[in-house]
Amino acid sequence: AKVGLTIAFLDILKGTLTIALIDQIFSLPYFTEGGTTPIWHSIACILGPAFCILGHNYSVWLKFEGGRGFGVIMGTMLYMNPLVYIVYMVMTAIQTQALKLPSRFANILAGFVVAPAAFFMPIFPPWTTIASLWVLGGTGYAYMIQGFVVLLMWIAILHRNWSGVVHAFTGKEWSFNALGGGQQIAEDFATKKDSAEKE
Repeated sequence: AKVGLTIAFLDILKGTLTIALIDQIFSLPYFTEGGTTPIWHSIACILGPAFCILGHNYSVWLKFEGGRGFGVIMGTMLYMNPLVYIVYMVMTAIQTQALKLPSRFANILAGFVVAPAAFFMPIFPPWTTIASLWVLGGTGYAYMIQGFVVLLMWIAILHRNWSGVVHAFTGKEWSFNALGGGQQIAEDFATKKDSAEKE
């Protein structure tokens, strides 16, 4: 149990530290002096979390194997806008608990809604400067940086997690078991029965 929870915590922390360091470093006077448009801050905030996910999912040290990237997404959302994080988690919980969908499948489906919705969710946390960048409308109609951050993160996890969608439609299901220390694939009863008969 401790191992699974520790890994989940470290994955979330990885996402939080990535976006926090990018946001704070690229807000320094070196990058913003002269009143110029903070283009490097915007580019770094958009691309940084996505590349963090790719590095997490396709680690060079693990021969381009790795995780699934959901912890990194959660950590990034927590720093950037807890409201986006809450919506993402609620949608995932509804799908896994009420609709009994596989967790990976539910996470991908949640992205279909959260990614476009993130463009229009107000940013409240006082610790980030992302709220003031690339905002459309005088009163804050659309938050472009936030939207693109979430969109690119969601795109970054698709390839690694597409197997979850395939398994959901082929009688197999990926599930996360914190007490068991990781993710496992559970075949349905019919598949197990067929395998037993063949043996």
